[in-house]
Amino acid sequence: MLVSHVLVPPPWKRSFPRPRTESRGSWRRGTSAPSWGIKNTSLLPPDTASPIVVTGFEPLDVLQGIAMCVAQLETGRAEVENQYARSVRREGNTTAQQLMADVFRVVPRKWRGVGEIPQSGLGLREAYADFDAERRFGPAAAATNVDSECLSGLVLQGVLKPHQCPAFATRCTPERPLGAPMVSSEGACAAYYRYRRLQPADAPVSERHP
Repeated sequence: MLVSHVLVPPPWKRSFPRPRTESRGSWRRGTSAPSWGIKNTSLLPPDTASPIVVTGFEPLDVLQGIAMCVAQLETGRAEVENQYARSVRREGNTTAQQLMADVFRVVPRKWRGVGEIPQSGLGLREAYADFDAERRFGPAAAATNVDSECLSGLVLQGVLKPHQCPAFATRCTPERPLGAPMVSSEGACAAYYRYRRLQPADAPVSERHP
């Protein structure tokens, strides 16, 4: 078994303090929230506090999540809110959490375009070492390498928008991706690439996509 699970709070802590980041709030997708709940979302330090909304996937979920985030910004609040209440409880699935704790331990993890972040991943405990493919066949660190012209790390941290990367839509496309945000159909670069023809007509030339 090759374990590649990641933990989200550590990269959040690294990204949000950056003064160049334009993000004023964030959504947490409801993918893992039913298991983990929303209590761990509160691990951001107070000096980087910003609205966080756990949101579902239906159009009305997204719209309500936007409304809840905007309402927090307009009233000067920075809280964790749960829009996806029909599937997510604050404490999550405690049985699943206990099983995860029995099998996995917290380890450093390398993030494509960002580098290694302490305590940001999961690895198998010693009791399951015989099933650990990385121990048996060697580390898979090469898989985290990113092309030098790819600025996906800055995109992931909210410092750059995808179309501001020189490789976007030229040397980096969904068919030939250079970085993680273009690999996934849910990635920011892939979304910008797919909808780049729908930009506002009055957008400044410097802000228009290639």
